[in-house]
Amino acid sequence: MKQLVCRLEFITRAFCGGADPETRVEIRAPSIRGQLRWWFRVLGGFTSLHPISCREQEAFVFGSVAGKDGQASQLQVRVRPMAQIPSTPVRAENLGFGMNSPEGYLLFPMRQKPRAGITQPASWPGFELHLAWRGPDENWEDIQALATVFGHLGALGFRSRRCMGALAFQGEAPVPLQAALARFQRPQDIIIKQLPTQDSTDATQKLANWLKGWRAYGRSPNLSTGPGFRYAKTDHDTGLGQGSVAYRPALGLPVIQRYSSLRQTNTWEENQKKGAGRFASPVLLRPYRRPDGRWLALVIFVESRKWPQNKQAFLNGQAVPVSLDLYNAMKADSHLQPFTA
Repeated sequence: MKQLVCRLEFITRAFCGGADPETRVEIRAPSIRGQLRWWFRVLGGFTSLHPISCREQEAFVFGSVAGKDGQASQLQVRVRPMAQIPSTPVRAENLGFGMNSPEGYLLFPMRQKPRAGITQPASWPGFELHLAWRGPDENWEDIQALATVFGHLGALGFRSRRCMGALAFQGEAPVPLQAALARFQRPQDIIIKQLPTQDSTDATQKLANWLKGWRAYGRSPNLSTGPGFRYAKTDHDTGLGQGSVAYRPALGLPVIQRYSSLRQTNTWEENQKKGAGRFASPVLLRPYRRPDGRWLALVIFVESRKWPQNKQAFLNGQAVPVSLDLYNAMKADSHLQPFTA
């Protein structure tokens, strides 16, 4: 059996709840296992196991309970916090983030409902991730690569796609990130772009402002001047029955669209039945600390999880075509540069 111990820390605020996320913070092994599995799927499984399908590879690595062909996991995941985890229930405004601040924009869902979190991550020493591999020795480097991808690009908890709960290794990763990605069948299925930045706070603010510039419409007379305004205007008009296509659903659903002057509220969903599903955003925002200590603001486009071509969204139960033009324009933004690890 091969074993690996990695020391990881949060580099942004983390809201990792267990049974009671409003009062208690937990760093849970099942959550990390789920993240490892997600990155494994997104990247198409290991090259070393080709031509076995990704689904079969997943069962080989993580186990399966599918009928008579079920098998035990060969990868064991354990977590050991290196100190007592702080637990402070907060709302966005308790952190000093007003409605119009960059962080307030990212944490908008926390304006009403408090969450317990690690709100000062620099003061908490982090946790140890213990991996034990009971499979063939020839796959051990693949497992180390998977741990590396998670530690560099992963995040945990509430709003983890929106800068929160970002992780970094304490010390060296098991292998360099580019070498780790090369061990997967489809590393091209994640497109990583970067913005220069100074530190964790600056990275979070830049990423929030970048996203807002592409998504926001604003309120009269203070309409957005961002690059995505024409897409947001079309979505605004479509919500009023004055357009025939939508762009914003490709960045995540459900969406609540409010017209305060008309006292009208729209609900955009993935399925026709209200509350029937959620489409997670394929655009991940990650403050990132390089191994040399420098900081970057990463935008990760997950191609294998983007909105399916020709699939419709539902506006108050009525089908509306969804275009990928906004998503593609965001990828082509000239302010984003290719990522260099």
